[in-house]
Amino acid sequence: MKIAVYNIAYGTGSPKGEARRLITGHHYLAAPERPLRKIGTFFQGENPDIIGLLETDLGSPRTHGVNQAEVLAGLTGLTPVWFRKYAPDSKLLSLPYWRSQGNAVLVPEREPDAVAGFMPCGMKKLVLSVRSCGIRFFLVHLALTYPVRQRQIRWLAETLEGVKEPMILAGDFNTFRGAGELAELCRRCGLHSANRELHATYPAWKPVKVLDHILYSGELKLVDFQVPHLPFSDHLPLVAEFA
Repeated sequence: MKIAVYNIAYGTGSPKGEARRLITGHHYLAAPERPLRKIGTFFQGENPDIIGLLETDLGSPRTHGVNQAEVLAGLTGLTPVWFRKYAPDSKLLSLPYWRSQGNAVLVPEREPDAVAGFMPCGMKKLVLSVRSCGIRFFLVHLALTYPVRQRQIRWLAETLEGVKEPMILAGDFNTFRGAGELAELCRRCGLHSANRELHATYPAWKPVKVLDHILYSGELKLVDFQVPHLPFSDHLPLVAEFA
């Protein structure tokens, strides 16, 4: 079973540097088509069983109404499960671009068993849960600020330590203070990091921070793990294979 997780930055591409980030900022208003096509080609080459997508545009003016999760599902032959990343009571859902920002999971099942829930704090607090390939897959995108992120991690530990089936918890955890932020969560839930050597994932052009993670329960055996160096987003993707 192969898992791929990728923060695709709404298909805006990789600015290839902090100075270029300013110059290419207009891509957040009108995303070019090329990065999403390249991401689709990457997934076709890897042929993962499950794909977790962070920062996915679900059809805003930025993409001329195109749902990026649906496009990538069509390219990979998988079924998309997507949801807006902000809670139903968030004021951000009243804004044209923000209300179409979401996360998605692509799976082989035609009618996925999926649940969308929200952590009790933070702006980005979606927890997307899908049962696929004999496991329960959770996708999250945690807060940028440390105090809120710690509250979210504690909530995840309390919620997931009772899960009785093989599981993978993956996503963009924004662990700017290091992977040690997840130590207690892993201990309580019996999870292990696929990124054993702590390969950095951000920024894509000169990775120095380990922000993206794939955590797996003890029923699974890690066979391979890669952080491909791709210039299609400001994050690098993760690819893990399990037995």
